[in-house]
Amino acid sequence: MHAHAKTIVAAIIFGSACTSLHAQTLSQGAICETRGYTIGFFNGVWNTQVQAQESLDELKSMIGNAYASSPVRFELFYNQSGLEIDGATRAQDLAETFIQRAKEFDSSGELGKRFEYLWEAASGETSFWNKVTNVFSAAGQALEAIYTSFMTKLVAGLSAMLSNPPTKVDYAEHRSKIDTLALEGQKLLLMAHSQGNLFVNPAYDYARSRYATNSVSTLHIAPASMTLRGNHVLADIDHVINALRAFGSHSVPSNNLILPKSNKDRSGHMLLQTYLDASRAGRHHIQQLSLQSLASLESPEAKAQPGFFTTTLTWDGEGDVDLHMLEPGGTHVYYLNMEGSAGTLDVDNRVANGPEHYYASCDSSRLQAGIYDIRVNNFKGPERKATVQVNFANGGQPLTRIIDTGPQRGRLGDPDPLPVARISVQRDDSGNWTATPVQ
Repeated sequence: MHAHAKTIVAAIIFGSACTSLHAQTLSQGAICETRGYTIGFFNGVWNTQVQAQESLDELKSMIGNAYASSPVRFELFYNQSGLEIDGATRAQDLAETFIQRAKEFDSSGELGKRFEYLWEAASGETSFWNKVTNVFSAAGQALEAIYTSFMTKLVAGLSAMLSNPPTKVDYAEHRSKIDTLALEGQKLLLMAHSQGNLFVNPAYDYARSRYATNSVSTLHIAPASMTLRGNHVLADIDHVINALRAFGSHSVPSNNLILPKSNKDRSGHMLLQTYLDASRAGRHHIQQLSLQSLASLESPEAKAQPGFFTTTLTWDGEGDVDLHMLEPGGTHVYYLNMEGSAGTLDVDNRVANGPEHYYASCDSSRLQAGIYDIRVNNFKGPERKATVQVNFANGGQPLTRIIDTGPQRGRLGDPDPLPVARISVQRDDSGNWTATPVQ
């Protein structure tokens, strides 16, 4: 497909692009939220980060910012596994299939230009078929072929993920965020839609290993897998997930939600247009299950403080990898100087795996403007893969770096640890603070 056509397809399927989701602000004198609940959302099939954030925002609108007098935070556990395949997106692949099959039956090329029919072709509803048949000759035959190709590719994509789940590296960002939430004592509800359920299961299992209490729960929406860790919601009109039953040996949970069809989403699969549609019963059902899950969570022990931004270090095995923070004012924060001028290293691990944790103060009189230089040193042990993640007080996508630690350096590495990332913290004339990764 030509670049221009891909742009059109991306705009129709994904919507407009937006600015970076990393930058966060804090008002003068404000402090970070007290401990409470965190709802983590795992996005579904072929979602851009913008779309995933829109879904998270809708969940926030549905559930609210507080529960049982405690704040509720919303975190995006983004995955992009369904977007890129050999440099092209699966959505582009489907669009190309639509165009190619349409041209076989419509030599004028007009049907192939109607990208808005792409999702509608998946439903096979009579009204749509009749509409197109009245315009194009042999349209019924064309739509049958388009529908078959479309659904085969879509279901094959999900089925392939079931057969070849993401690697440990793909899960690293999710695990690191869970480490931070567990350290800070957040009660955690993990919600997933579509292929996001392939990520939420291992995330839940990992979270259970990090929490000492019953502080984690899961809700599966349109799950693309039979394996579940909690309640699930699957509509009878979901063509995508229900099609998995007839694809290979894979199976999915039973339907437990009856919904009327709607022109908002002919596939019956989309989160916003079907499952969270305010005019149908799915939204209220999901809301009630979410609130029930929150009510079941126990408060875990907190081992670390939240911050304007936090930095969490983990590594893959025994040994001692140290987190270092060079603060804007020149203070070097590490295991020998854990209390900095603008923040604190409040968790130091000397045995294996981590975590180590630094938080920048939410006290505006202490927080410093300037560059925070994040570094690590392999103090003891063989070379390791280390994951460093920066999370922001107001949510948004975290910054994650996975690096090789290099050989053991001991105290000789303390004056010159390995650079990982830099965060720019600034305050504007109105007293608002902003934290942004330095590219």
